[in-house]
Amino acid sequence: GGQLTGVVIAASAPALLVAFGAQSQGYPAFGAFLGLLSVLTLVLTVPIWRRTPITGTGLSFSGLGQAGGLRLLALALVNSLPVAITSTLFLFFVEDRLQLPGKAGPLLILFFLSAGASVPLWAKLSNRIGPKQTLIIAMPLSIAGFIGAATLSAGNLTGFAVICLASGAALGADMVVLPAMFSVVLTRAGLNASAAFGIWSFAGKLGLALAAFFTLPLLERSGFTPGQTNSAQALDTLNLAYAVLPCILKVGAFGMVLTLPTEVTSK
Repeated sequence: GGQLTGVVIAASAPALLVAFGAQSQGYPAFGAFLGLLSVLTLVLTVPIWRRTPITGTGLSFSGLGQAGGLRLLALALVNSLPVAITSTLFLFFVEDRLQLPGKAGPLLILFFLSAGASVPLWAKLSNRIGPKQTLIIAMPLSIAGFIGAATLSAGNLTGFAVICLASGAALGADMVVLPAMFSVVLTRAGLNASAAFGIWSFAGKLGLALAAFFTLPLLERSGFTPGQTNSAQALDTLNLAYAVLPCILKVGAFGMVLTLPTEVTSK
């Protein structure tokens, strides 16, 4: 929830600052705002850093493998790729594929607001029916969103807004349930949580790097140029990269969830 709140603030603050008279598209004022927010965060979190850390046993790949953590890390990487790809190409898809200039910002905020609002609901559902069953409900939402995005016609703002709501809600489940499952594995095995979650975070960042590494050169080879008139082939490639490829990857992640053993996903 905190991460999603930060994303929404980062996406909306420059425009809000411009509305209050900030210059240079609001970014100098935005930088000052982030600096003040960092200082405030430091002051408010001082009690956290004074706590005595609780360390587990030394972390090793064999230990993670025996506990089931490596399987969840692989799932985290595969599952992060669809969101990483769509995050990389979101602006291009909205502005060039859907022909909705100036709508990318509000749609992105809608996406993350939906994710943030869904977090308590997914957490409650996970406590009731279990994390694996919750993902089995949430992941098809994301798959349906990718299918819907691939079939949208240019100018369909309402349709894409609905897709942002659905896929944002699905992202909320990913952000709540998967780390909770990983935490259960670490707790059960008595492993060092700080190092393990460092690897978990790395898996997500690796997904973002891989998304940019593969999709941007693909678009360049197709002749796609952002903000310009593009050929049908270039736009088809953008559609393939933004919606079809992530859909395939999400189906793969869904399959990985279906094969998770019950003992890995139980509380």
